[in-house]
Amino acid sequence: MDFIQAIKTIENSSDFKSFIKKEPEYYLVHVFTTVDSESFDDGAWQIGYYSKDTDKIVVFENNNDAITMHPPAEALKKEEYIQKLDLEKLKISKEDAIKTYNATVKENYPREIFSKAICLLQNLPEFGNVWNITIVTLALGVINVKIDASTGIVVKHEKQNLMNWNSK
Repeated sequence: MDFIQAIKTIENSSDFKSFIKKEPEYYLVHVFTTVDSESFDDGAWQIGYYSKDTDKIVVFENNNDAITMHPPAEALKKEEYIQKLDLEKLKISKEDAIKTYNATVKENYPREIFSKAICLLQNLPEFGNVWNITIVTLALGVINVKIDASTGIVVKHEKQNLMNWNSK
């Protein structure tokens, strides 16, 4: 399912309409799914909405049009608040972002093998709207590629060792 359709299905659901009527300050901040490396089929879409007032995120999950609302959770952020995701500026589909991601990994990290990728569409202060795609490799490496969601240009890519994450 396309993430735009997932958002529309969520925002047309009675759960979302009831929630946003009570909490109108919440706004769209991320779109999240996992994909299989073989087929790149989507898992369930998780759509996040954030409130500056409560500093919480509420996630709605769309799993084949079955909508689940998760309870508000603490926002994981570096900045004072989380940027709104601007759907009007998006030109790059998840499929196109995956193609760019694959080309970047093949060119820069050709020996890495993985089974799942995490695809996160978000608005980061330093990059704007990006597809933020991450994999954990079989060798316990983590490869992250950030792709501008308007232009399709790779704005950052890096590989880290998962074993070093705890020391940061």
